[in-house]
Amino acid sequence: MATSTDLRSAIQEVQNQLPPDQARAEGEMPLEGEADWRVQFGRRVGAMPWWVISAATHAVLFLLIALLATAVAPVKQDEVVISTDVVKQKPPEYDPNKKRDIFKNVKDIQSEAQVETPVVVHEKMDESETVETDNNMDKQTARGNEDAISDIPLGGTGTVGSIGVGGGGMAGCFGYRDGGSRKKAVGRFGGSTATESAVEAALQWLARHQEKNGCWKITGGAAGRENLGITGLATLAFLGAGYTHKSGKFADNVDRALKYIVGKQADDGKLMGDGTHRGYIGYNHAMAGLALVEAYGMTNDAALQKAAQKAVDYSKSHQDPYKGWRYNPKDAGDISVTGWFVMQLKSAKIAGLKVDGGCFQGGMNFVDSVSNKETGQVGYTGPVNGHGGPRPQAGGIYRREAIGLVCRQFMGAGRDDEMVRKAAAWPSGAAPTWESCDFYYWYYATLGMFQMGGEDWSKWNKALKPTLVDNQRKGGPLDGSENDVDGSWDTDKDRYGKECGRVYTTALGALCMEVYYRYLPMYTK
Repeated sequence: MATSTDLRSAIQEVQNQLPPDQARAEGEMPLEGEADWRVQFGRRVGAMPWWVISAATHAVLFLLIALLATAVAPVKQDEVVISTDVVKQKPPEYDPNKKRDIFKNVKDIQSEAQVETPVVVHEKMDESETVETDNNMDKQTARGNEDAISDIPLGGTGTVGSIGVGGGGMAGCFGYRDGGSRKKAVGRFGGSTATESAVEAALQWLARHQEKNGCWKITGGAAGRENLGITGLATLAFLGAGYTHKSGKFADNVDRALKYIVGKQADDGKLMGDGTHRGYIGYNHAMAGLALVEAYGMTNDAALQKAAQKAVDYSKSHQDPYKGWRYNPKDAGDISVTGWFVMQLKSAKIAGLKVDGGCFQGGMNFVDSVSNKETGQVGYTGPVNGHGGPRPQAGGIYRREAIGLVCRQFMGAGRDDEMVRKAAAWPSGAAPTWESCDFYYWYYATLGMFQMGGEDWSKWNKALKPTLVDNQRKGGPLDGSENDVDGSWDTDKDRYGKECGRVYTTALGALCMEVYYRYLPMYTK
């Protein structure tokens, strides 16, 4: 009987005669020195279905492909750097024939629906008469008290004594100086891209020439002297276009100007300034005070309220009781200084400040006292007894009639008032020309003709626009130097411009071009 040793020897001898792979597949025992785990693994793999093996193989291939894709570094592209020297461009030379247009995104103006009895003639705008201003965002600009002084009976006209009360959607006093309302008013009342460009260019010039302390200096006959009245005019130009110390790209300029004005206020409310000649307290206080109360009215800034109210209170104490205003307190009035005080108190009333009604009654008494009831002519400190004809003054312009006209309108007299019509007849026949340059006259006559509306305004506006737009300076350095004139108006042809300088003419020129939205027209009942 064979032993177990003999049996193992026989099996080994048979396996030695087979090929290695076959011997391993057919044998049940591992080869000598082969690990048990390898044999077990091979048996289990061999027992698996074919599809499992195929799936595992494909999974391994996909993993290898993914690893290769992420491991390969991206091809680095060569960077090409192009450099060139910056060539300093020569500033454009002044071209008096080139039209100014600083707007890039011009959009059409959609005028609001006409009211039943419009005062202002709507003009058809030419190919460039579309407007998009830099100040095209509606802000929360205060509109003011729309019933300003209608409770004061002046002349029994029954007219609403508030600039800008037009009914419907066009009510308000300060609310049309910015945003979409400004654009609509420009389109509705005869402005254009050219007039708005003139305004913005003038404001940019004023901004470049403002002193660090916030004031503007006289640059004419009394060059180099700080002046509160000139500072007030420049500030009014910014406010008239809707720019305040609270908003807009000129906020810093307006803020510094207002701080300068408030800093010059005395304890009694008088706005005078250190460098102001005592003989001109009236002009300086009236103009600077007008800027102060308009800034308050447009923003309702509580920080300005006390100073604005003090300025208004002083204006009453400066007045010749129940009459007009002049240079020094209680002086017998003149029509020129009286005009600025009437505008200041009118805006103060609109802004919601306390104004003694007796101031307006006295102002109207004075205007009546210097007016010729037959011809409508207005005297300086007393009545004019002549029968018309040009006065022997610069350009033969009817400056006093224009001031008297605006005073009557601002104090409640309507366009159908007899004295209003007589006063308006004088500037109506003397439209602006550059040869008879008079910015002071243009400022008042533009306000008055705008309130008259109709053919009076259409005729005036048609002459005003090219006179100002075409003669505004263009080109040159924009560095705030004496040679920087771009956006300003020259002074050599203007009587007061020669004395007060380029800030004076430029501020008044801008205010003329802002007439379309600064105060909206009144309408009779």
